[in-house]
Amino acid sequence: MKSKFTEIRQGDICSVNFNPTHGDEVKKIRHAIVISGNFAVGLDLKIVAPITSWKKDFDKIWWLHMLVPTKQNGLKANSAVNCYQMRCISIERIVKKIGSETAELEEIIATAQNCIEMI
Repeated sequence: MKSKFTEIRQGDICSVNFNPTHGDEVKKIRHAIVISGNFAVGLDLKIVAPITSWKKDFDKIWWLHMLVPTKQNGLKANSAVNCYQMRCISIERIVKKIGSETAELEEIIATAQNCIEMI
C-alpha cells in the first residue's frame, strides 16, 4: 500500500507512529524531523529524528537540539530534536505533516552526523 506522504522532504516535521518499538527506543506517535536528503527517489524510506518536549536540563545534552515554535514548523511549544535516536522509517509510519524547519536544519544535520561519528 502506497503512502499519501511520498512528497515528504528533508526538513519536514511530521507526526510519526514509532510503534512497535523495543527497549529504550522512542515509542508512540510523536513528532519527528526528516533529516535524510531528497535523493532516494522511489525508495519510501526516510531518516528521521524524534522530537520531544523541551526540558530545562536538555541544554546540557549535546545531541538534543532546541526548536522554538514558529508558524512554519507547526510546533506548539519549545521542543528538542533527539539526534541520538534518529532512525530510518517507512513513509507508511507518517501520520501527517505539521510543518517544516529550515532555519535550524543544517545544525540538526551536523548534530546527527556527530552522533554517527561517535560510534
